[in-house]
Amino acid sequence: MKPDEREKFQRLKILSEVMDSKFVGPMGIRFGLDGILGFVPFIGDIITSLVSFAIVVSAAQMGATPSTLTRMALNILFENLIDMIPVLGSLFDFWWQSNNRNMQILEQHLENPEKASVTSRVVVLLVIFAVFVVLFLFLYLSWMMLQVFIGLLS
Repeated sequence: MKPDEREKFQRLKILSEVMDSKFVGPMGIRFGLDGILGFVPFIGDIITSLVSFAIVVSAAQMGATPSTLTRMALNILFENLIDMIPVLGSLFDFWWQSNNRNMQILEQHLENPEKASVTSRVVVLLVIFAVFVVLFLFLYLSWMMLQVFIGLLS
């Protein structure tokens, strides 16, 4: 890493830790403002999402590849999808810690861009494959339910 990249990375790492793991709770569980703000309806999720995407934007400015940025965005998207589940979503914030995960991805990219890019491409492709599998299963189940419904009407 170049010295200016190292400095920017360290600032992002501090932000990430404040958001995800700055404080220590019962039984040594680490948490940050993301988990706390997650309990504030609507506004808390908006604030934490903006901070998370600011980290991704900074990663882009530092030269992260599109596959690396996509992988980072998927971490945030996954966290936000689970956040939609009342109570469980807020608790999930304490465990998932997408900002810390994204900083690990960014650090891997900055240390070895080629390897990190390949890893990110594989992860992104696996996520796309999983989405298609789930979509196919939903279509198949819908088709089966339609067949049962038509059978009941006959």
